[in-house]
Amino acid sequence: MSANLRRILEVSLALAVLFASPSAVAAAGDSSDPKWCLNCHNEAPFTAVRSAHGAHQKENCRDCHTGYQFNPHEPVEEATSDDIDAMKKRGFKNPVAMAACMDCHDAPTDTAGAFPHGKDKKGTLPGSPYCLDCHGDPHEIQLMKSMAPAERRHAMNKRCIKCHDDPKKMNAAKLSTGIVAAYDHTMHAIKLDLGSPDAPGCADCHPAHPPGDAKKAAAIAAGPCIKCHEGANPRFRELANHKPMTVKDRPASFYTLKFFAWLTFLTILGLSLHVLLDILNVVRRARKGPATHENGTRIDDLDQKLLAEVSGGRVEPKGTILRFDVHQRIAHGMMALSFTLLAFTGWPLSAHGVGASHFLVALFGGLEMTGLIHRGAAIGLVGACVYHLVYLTVALMRGRLHFTMLPKWQDAKDVVANLAWLMGLRSKKPDYARFSYFEKFDYWAVFWGCIIMVGSGLVRWFPTQVMRYAPTWLYEICYLAHTDEALLAGLAIFVWHFYNVHLRPAVFPMSWVFLTGRMSYEEHAEEHGAEHAAWLAAAQAKAAADVATVEAAPAAEDKREP
Repeated sequence: MSANLRRILEVSLALAVLFASPSAVAAAGDSSDPKWCLNCHNEAPFTAVRSAHGAHQKENCRDCHTGYQFNPHEPVEEATSDDIDAMKKRGFKNPVAMAACMDCHDAPTDTAGAFPHGKDKKGTLPGSPYCLDCHGDPHEIQLMKSMAPAERRHAMNKRCIKCHDDPKKMNAAKLSTGIVAAYDHTMHAIKLDLGSPDAPGCADCHPAHPPGDAKKAAAIAAGPCIKCHEGANPRFRELANHKPMTVKDRPASFYTLKFFAWLTFLTILGLSLHVLLDILNVVRRARKGPATHENGTRIDDLDQKLLAEVSGGRVEPKGTILRFDVHQRIAHGMMALSFTLLAFTGWPLSAHGVGASHFLVALFGGLEMTGLIHRGAAIGLVGACVYHLVYLTVALMRGRLHFTMLPKWQDAKDVVANLAWLMGLRSKKPDYARFSYFEKFDYWAVFWGCIIMVGSGLVRWFPTQVMRYAPTWLYEICYLAHTDEALLAGLAIFVWHFYNVHLRPAVFPMSWVFLTGRMSYEEHAEEHGAEHAAWLAAAQAKAAADVATVEAAPAAEDKREP
């Protein structure tokens, strides 16, 4: 091939490429096009900036990287500008990067000193954050609008926690890392963790970027609560101070937490040991074989009308004992239903870090619906208490209230005797009256729990109204008491009460008394021997008296004859 022909072909090929790729040729003359930088910087995090959600996806690399040339062999020009000089004077460790941010984002400097992050970096707050400390690598910053509200606030919170959970930085700023743990226990953090789109994050209450108007910025810093809580006053704002729960900073909360921690631990430990001893006792008696019972008068050997009379109508001719009347069963049903709903709808708020919490929130239709069901169940609980109190009042007025549920010295004796029997130190278990000591424990524990839960729940339900008149510490102890008493009540019900009335071998798989209100003669003799024996003795005594009266009648008649 001749040299001229080769020359013509080369020129033709060059022209073909030129006309086939006009955009590439145009871009070749633009050394700011990011694609040229990405030819070499083609790994993370540099590629993230060009992603669909990258915050700087439309920016050119050299907009931020001042002084860098397209030719990598040329030296980097020393960047200088008024902004860079200002950043140097203010003590920023990377004034060029800071100035690059400030070219587009100038809000943080509008009110310097109004917020902690806007204060001078020299002197009082050495090493305080600048743009990249909070926002991270500019190549990886995502558009906030590309995230869901809860996800966006979580991302913002992580930026705050990165420094506020660092002892070295917080010691330098004379702040405590305890505020992070304190925040994690607030309702704001709990709702945010459960996916609420309305729950505020750190920056919603503590804006890192103040508005341009210094007075407006100060107003936001002074009262952010009012944005969500209508009627919030300065005392209400103190609830969100995030002070650590120590004797020095929050003594009322500290001692309340300690009290309920020990109360829950000791109570559940005692109840669990009682259940364990009962199980071991059942096993021990099963290995010995069936127990022998003494022969004697049986309740069904006596006149049923007489027994009904001495028992106040509780012994029924159909072979059953009326244990609970209809009103007692209605109150129990209302209590059981409301308690169950309260437990399952309150669990997510008490244990928001557990996976089951998110499942329960989804099951009940979202966090807002879960809250509505919880409050509805709370009203049901109050209704059950009122219903039972009205029942007791009417019974008292009619003279039918016998105060058999009040604790007595005999209950203490029964505790000792029953523990001795469970441990094999006694051959026979104690005979209980109408209510045993563990039934009385259940009853009065419910009274205690309802007072605590209803009182503290109302304070948490209407915080702004309560804080108009109450001190801050009252809300704090109600907040803790509500959560901790709920834990204690839940454990007591599912560990202790369920075992005694449903899982204990004598009644397994379930005692139907709470539905029917009745139990058999045999069950009554076994579970409430003292009351059973009292009825037998009273019926026998009355029968003997009736016989004596009948036998004495002829003699009295003979004496009256002339």
